[in-house]
Amino acid sequence: MSYQLSVISYQSSVISYQLSVISYQSSVISYQLSVISYQLSVISYQLSVIRCELSDVSF
Repeated sequence: MSYQLSVISYQSSVISYQLSVISYQSSVISYQLSVISYQLSVISYQLSVIRCELSDVSF
């Protein structure tokens, strides 16, 4: 019985560790998506500036 409880305790620890790793990976992915979102915003702004400059040239 004591052995079985030790095994269960060990398995619980492994599961807890795996969940921690998943949580960390999710945080990293969330950060990377935020960076991508920021970069896309910068690109969008730059394209708007280019569009304005092109419209000024055409007039």
